[in-house]
Amino acid sequence: MLARRTKIYHQGQFVAETPWLLPSFSSKGFPDESKILKLMSAFITSGILVSAYDLSYNKITQQRCAFAPFVVLDSGGYEARIDHDLSESYGRPYKPKAWSRVLHEKQLKAWKLKTPTIAVTYDSPSQYLKLGKQVAEARDFQDKHPEFLTELLIKPETRPSRLKQTFIPIEKLVIQAERFRPFPLLGITEKELGPSILARMRNIARLRQSLDAKGIKAPIHIFGSLDAMTTVLYFVAGAEIFDGLTWLRFGFHGGRTMYYQNYSLVKGPEGIHRGSEDQYSDMWKQNLYYLVKLQNQMINYVKYGGQASQFTDLADIVNDAYLQLEA
Repeated sequence: MLARRTKIYHQGQFVAETPWLLPSFSSKGFPDESKILKLMSAFITSGILVSAYDLSYNKITQQRCAFAPFVVLDSGGYEARIDHDLSESYGRPYKPKAWSRVLHEKQLKAWKLKTPTIAVTYDSPSQYLKLGKQVAEARDFQDKHPEFLTELLIKPETRPSRLKQTFIPIEKLVIQAERFRPFPLLGITEKELGPSILARMRNIARLRQSLDAKGIKAPIHIFGSLDAMTTVLYFVAGAEIFDGLTWLRFGFHGGRTMYYQNYSLVKGPEGIHRGSEDQYSDMWKQNLYYLVKLQNQMINYVKYGGQASQFTDLADIVNDAYLQLEA
């Protein structure tokens, strides 16, 4: 069984045990980010993910994040790029502001919250580095910032073109797994894992097995993956941490991710009367409850030795996907 749970510590302090399903917040597509964060802070009991980019441009404040038991401080690469993640099917026009290693470093130095914080290594919107260089820069980052838990974000080595997406160099990752020993967490963006769901599952499994062979317990974090279905498939393949903005865009219901107006209807006949603002706020709250339930199902999946029936709405899909992964 590839799924597992990992206890995360920093400087002797217990942070939390995986799996983590992290509600994410971003100004990209959500100009009212601070307002949403304030509204949802009364309902969130997990860690959260926010961006150093948004802190830099005063989209949110550190104090607004103080309610969370821990924070993943993303490096701002998502907000600094024009491209979109897999869940943003509508692809709104977006023009990022300037972002650089210097600005990222400034936000790290300005971080004063006592909340346990995982800092993601810098993700340049314009540079694409060889794996060895990515690791070397992350080691420097780690030495410079012992106050944070360092998460190495692994990126493709070549720039994507308008017609072709590029992916992480999985063969290098598998062969050179020993390079990752110093890092307590490893991150990969969902759409950079592979061209299909099964390919992504396979690459997660291969990386997990190569880490296990070296005795490296660092959990794998899939950025941009937080929905009702693929999150489960990546978990059974060996990933443990998930974040994304899907929970703000769509509704989670019965193992599916659906358009917010349809979601409002399936949650009760009164949904036909609700305005958009009420539909969204209600959906966000219900999505958070759904994520807690899903996390508990993941915990039980590990506890009971990989029984797909723990995922009540997805048992057949999980069984079939896992059989294909094994093959």
